[in-house]
Amino acid sequence: MEAHGDGVLAAVLRVRPPDLTRIAARRGGEFPDAEIASFIDGRAFVAAHGSREMPVWGRVFARPVADGSAGEEVVRGQLWVLVAYLRSIQVPERAAP
Repeated sequence: MEAHGDGVLAAVLRVRPPDLTRIAARRGGEFPDAEIASFIDGRAFVAAHGSREMPVWGRVFARPVADGSAGEEVVRGQLWVLVAYLRSIQVPERAAP
């Protein structure tokens, strides 16, 4: 619920979910908008990520809406809302002890 990767199912997953509030901290303080949008979209396969256990959200978002049409504009809009949310929950990089 807090985006820290420690939800109720985290213990049963093969790969622990990352702390989504520390994306920028893990990248030297920079939040990589385009990279995160690509990860969420999921249509570009990244071999290092292994199997596709999570939904390919780009396909989900591209399903027809309202009048039966959807386009890349709708997909991009939905992706960027998620990216903006993730950017908004970033915490500052912790100082070294």
